[in-house]
Amino acid sequence: MIRLFRKTLFLGLIFAFAALGAEAQNTNINPATVNVNALSDKQIERIISEMEKNGMSLEEAMALARARGASQMQIDQMTQRIKDYKLKNQFAGSNTNVQTSELPAESPADLSAGSEKKEFKATEKNKEIFGFHFFNSENLSFAPNVDVPVSDSYALGIGDEVNIAVYGASQQSYMLVVQKNGAIIIPDLGPVNVYGMSFAKASEKIKSRLISIYNGMQGNQPNTFADVSLGALKGVKVNVIGEVNLPGTYDLPATASVFNALYLAGGPNENGSFRVIDLIRDGKVINSVDVYEYLIDGKTQNNVQLRDQDVIMVRPYVNRIKVAGEFKRTGLFEAKDGEFVADILRFAGGFTDKAYTHRLDLYRNNSRTLSVVDVPADKYNQITLMNGDEIKSGAITERFENRISIEGAVYRPGDYQLLDGMKLSELIAKAEGLKEEAFMERGVITRKQKDLSLEAISFSPREVLNGKADVLLQREDRIQISSIFDLREARTVEIVGEVQFPGSYAWAENMKIADLIFQAGGFLENAEVSSVEVSRVLDYNETKELTKSLLHTYQYGLDRNLKLDAEGEAFILNAFDKVYIRRAPGYRPQGTASVQGEVKYAGEYGITRKDEKISDVIRRAGGLTPEAYVKGASLRRRIELSEAEYQAKLAIAMQDTTMNAEEVEKVQYQIVGIDLPKIMKEPGCVEDLQMLDGDQLMVPSKLQTVMVSGSVLNPVAHTFTDKKKAKDYIMSSGGFAQRAKKGKVYVLYANGTTAATKGGLFGRRFPRIEPGCEIIVPEKPEVDKAANASKWLAFTSTLASLITAIAVATR
Repeated sequence: MIRLFRKTLFLGLIFAFAALGAEAQNTNINPATVNVNALSDKQIERIISEMEKNGMSLEEAMALARARGASQMQIDQMTQRIKDYKLKNQFAGSNTNVQTSELPAESPADLSAGSEKKEFKATEKNKEIFGFHFFNSENLSFAPNVDVPVSDSYALGIGDEVNIAVYGASQQSYMLVVQKNGAIIIPDLGPVNVYGMSFAKASEKIKSRLISIYNGMQGNQPNTFADVSLGALKGVKVNVIGEVNLPGTYDLPATASVFNALYLAGGPNENGSFRVIDLIRDGKVINSVDVYEYLIDGKTQNNVQLRDQDVIMVRPYVNRIKVAGEFKRTGLFEAKDGEFVADILRFAGGFTDKAYTHRLDLYRNNSRTLSVVDVPADKYNQITLMNGDEIKSGAITERFENRISIEGAVYRPGDYQLLDGMKLSELIAKAEGLKEEAFMERGVITRKQKDLSLEAISFSPREVLNGKADVLLQREDRIQISSIFDLREARTVEIVGEVQFPGSYAWAENMKIADLIFQAGGFLENAEVSSVEVSRVLDYNETKELTKSLLHTYQYGLDRNLKLDAEGEAFILNAFDKVYIRRAPGYRPQGTASVQGEVKYAGEYGITRKDEKISDVIRRAGGLTPEAYVKGASLRRRIELSEAEYQAKLAIAMQDTTMNAEEVEKVQYQIVGIDLPKIMKEPGCVEDLQMLDGDQLMVPSKLQTVMVSGSVLNPVAHTFTDKKKAKDYIMSSGGFAQRAKKGKVYVLYANGTTAATKGGLFGRRFPRIEPGCEIIVPEKPEVDKAANASKWLAFTSTLASLITAIAVATR
């Protein structure tokens, strides 16, 4: 029977789905091919009729359609079409069992619709008021939540939608709207007044009225039942007036409460009360809201539901109290008449952990003058508050009543509780005794006297532990017991020279030379192990008298396996000894020199001998190529600078922002002028320099230009020719500039050497010109004409004074 019922409904649904594009009798059409949005209202009506006929809910019907092959999108579309159709009052005839009442002229407002909170600029005083941030916080919002079920206490209003479902022996559904007269109109029954009633009471009233047309709802065993629910709810308009930040009229959902309206209005302003907020309905105050009950205790019983045209009145505050100091909350609080200091303490969250809780300072405005009231802890519940009062709580003082401390060579240093009659030996026992390295001859107690000046009391830890002497301790005593290492210089030995890790090491009893070398990582390859020297400072007995001696020195031989001869093995290092490991005399670090340019095999070469010269390296490089410009060869040699000197020169060079990385690196090098033609002609001559580590020999190719730079009109490079002299090249560059220093012209040759202009009876003789050289014309320094004029004026004045003095003297 059940199977036949489901089949009947299923065929009806399929018929309705497929009716758009197939013949009415074809019940095998696949619902997945149906365009739901194209179905007419008549077809939707037939689907609803089939569902009601078979007593199936919308969810069950859609589940059957899904099983038949309908997609989820089609299911969603069909569900929405059916819901939209039920909201319309356009059904004709008696083919449907869905009944609606006439809608009011104004459709129910969307539950989610409402006013939005506006921004406003709060005053600094407003921000200090306790409660302001609860209505104006980014993290806490009292915005009404529309997606919540309606409670039984919800009061029905004009425009609210009431849905009634009758099921059982009789089946019917109603979608009704509360009319402007406050009633819903049930077909065949008439109006039922529900305006202002709670949802629970309205439900009972509706059910009791339905009994008159559904007899099956009566008796002890009814066969017909009714369910009442709310649909779309009409929004409300509420006026928020008085001392609020944003007074005005606000649109709110029907479920909104007083706090929802206060949130939109920004809460009370700097003159508004958080304690007395009246809800006025029909000209009467029906409720008074105390926001502190919610903020302090979380109580919401006075946060009642709003109705259309309600008025929320925020009164001015009566008593405002300022709270400062060691409270968990500080700022401006509000007190009602008759509230005490204890109430404000509760509003402020109580004291902080640093507060002095035995007394409060109450500053009171007496309308003409101010007064201070001491409020002891036992009067917190007795002293009432007045408008303008200021309550301050101080912090506890950093003063210990029973603290003593012990430091130094004990196992548990720190602060301890001072007990009555406590002695030093008891404190040492509490600190778990002295360490093995404790200095037993003296300790010091630093004690505060009555005037807080300090007093030093010495004692012998040995005698205290033996019971021969003890000290009675007082509050704030600080006991210092040092170790033997605290009272002497740190004892070290030092090793320098050719070991892996030279430096200072801790000295130990019976330490030998080989032990120290072992700790330093052993010898380097260049170490001379046959002669190790030890220097030792004079001991305190030797320094009692003035002598010329400064150190004692000892020398011992050992091998690379750290084995010494018998005398060296018996030598014991003392604290502050210094061990020297020399470099082997024949050892030299491997040096390299580079040869670049016009040689057969350019590159780097290891320096094989101390007396290896430029000619030797060029010979090893395969000699010069035919394209080599021998006169232009130059040598770059690394400058032996200390780190500080190098950094200073580098800093000066870096100030020239035009220098690239390679030019900055040249700070470490200097150019050495060489005469390579003579060197190649006479190997071993004076000009044939010895090569050093890092030398860079550059042999350029044949050069064809001459550069003119400096104080000329057009600094430029010219093609070299034997027919031109230095002055010719200068004139080809436009001649001398106005400030050129003609007599100081010099030439910088390709090999790094320079030649200056010489003067004589027959005029200037400029240096000879070679390919690749640079003619440099210096510039005269700028002359301060004003300074020169001042000098001449001073000179002439002095000269005139001198002449006048001579004339007077000769009369």
